[in-house]
Amino acid sequence: MAGNGLNMKDISEIKRLWKLGLKKREISRITKVHRNTVSRHIDQFISEINFVEPMLRPSPITNWTAEIDWEKIRSEYLSGVSLNVIHEELFEDKKLQVQYAGFWKQAQKRISLTEATMVRVFKPGERAEIDYADGIDILDPVTGELRKTEFFVGVLCHSRYAFAEFTWTQSSQDFLQSHVNMFEYFGGTTKLLSPDNLKSAVTKPHRYDPVINQAYTRLAEHYELAVVPARVRTPTDKAIVERTIQIFQRYFFMKIRHRTFTSLLELNQCLREHLEIFNQKKHRIFRRTRAEMFLDEKSHLKSLPQDAYKVAIYHSATLSRDCHLIFDQNYYSAPHSLRGKKLDIWATAKTVEIFSDGERLAFHGRRSGHGRFATDPVHYPPAQMAYAEEDVQKVINRAVSVGPETEKLIKGLLNPHPLMHFRRSQGVVALSWKYTPELLEAACRDANRFNNNRVQYLERVIKTRQGVARKVEDEIGLRSYNPYLRGIDNIH
Repeated sequence: MAGNGLNMKDISEIKRLWKLGLKKREISRITKVHRNTVSRHIDQFISEINFVEPMLRPSPITNWTAEIDWEKIRSEYLSGVSLNVIHEELFEDKKLQVQYAGFWKQAQKRISLTEATMVRVFKPGERAEIDYADGIDILDPVTGELRKTEFFVGVLCHSRYAFAEFTWTQSSQDFLQSHVNMFEYFGGTTKLLSPDNLKSAVTKPHRYDPVINQAYTRLAEHYELAVVPARVRTPTDKAIVERTIQIFQRYFFMKIRHRTFTSLLELNQCLREHLEIFNQKKHRIFRRTRAEMFLDEKSHLKSLPQDAYKVAIYHSATLSRDCHLIFDQNYYSAPHSLRGKKLDIWATAKTVEIFSDGERLAFHGRRSGHGRFATDPVHYPPAQMAYAEEDVQKVINRAVSVGPETEKLIKGLLNPHPLMHFRRSQGVVALSWKYTPELLEAACRDANRFNNNRVQYLERVIKTRQGVARKVEDEIGLRSYNPYLRGIDNIH
């Protein structure tokens, strides 16, 4: 519009905006009129006001600031109310006439919009912070399903040197193994570790006296370090790792946004390559790379123990009447004298150890799958004692009441030792309450014939017989009367 004369509509708009308190530069941008032209018309308008009616001159923009309760605005802002909402309310109440930009600038000058913070300074090798974040989905090439991962991050607080890896879960096994991998990556350990309050680290959170997970305590003892968890819902206690995760996620996740991964190994290999690049980037505040600062800190880290740490998870379970306890959906035996007592279990990827009051009672190879037994016959009481137990006699008496085939099957299960297959024996006789004794007796006859005494097989046979019985009953049911058919009594 420069170079052309303005009509009265444009001039009136310039005057109106100026009365609202907008600056000349803002009016020029809104009306798309050159700044010099806007300034000329405003100066002309001011001179007319001064000549005709001095009282019509608008108050300086700064006059409205004295009428605002800035302490109240600060209190509302810190409680969660946005400045935009506060400005709209004041504007509607006619307590101010300036636009939001002018209000925001005055608010920045007159009140502190953030709480005071403290800069934390850590000595080299003093502290490391641990946290998890959502990982990247992995595509299963067989089923086509997406499987979620967890993103583990550990940061040295002095140098901000970072370690990261993806795991399937936040379980104790994965959590502890990530710590082992992190210490190997750093080449040493710090004096303190500050994790979040996940179950794998903290059994019972507390502001002053949290209960640390026993498996995590065992790892801390091996590496001779102290665990100081962050307070619940207080991310500022581990602000360094929180901020590192934000920065690294924006970098790494965007770098691989067009890639699809089909295995955890492939994803972690890609992560390790970008992690090296990330640690070589210059820090915005320190003006040095994390790798350069790590070189200064590395000599202050505690050396790794000579013996590599074997990740072991902790669990407790009660020893059942059949001298077995349940761990990871499998059954492991322990001495019969401790039946009914809660025992401690330490399990690695290959072994399971059972303890009572710090004394090891049993050692088993770890079973894979579900429902498998690991039994040491030494843990059973003598056979004569086991047969005399009330529960065993109840199972035998119930089997006798069902029939001879059921009795034969149960006695076969209770030999050579009554407690070895006691759970299965209980499952067999329990079928007599769910189905009729006749069906169970017939199923036990088939089980004895084909030497298959599992409860699942017996129940499958019973259901099959039930289905056949119903089908036959339906087929040979009484027909309706037909006068054209001779009865059996009329056949000679």
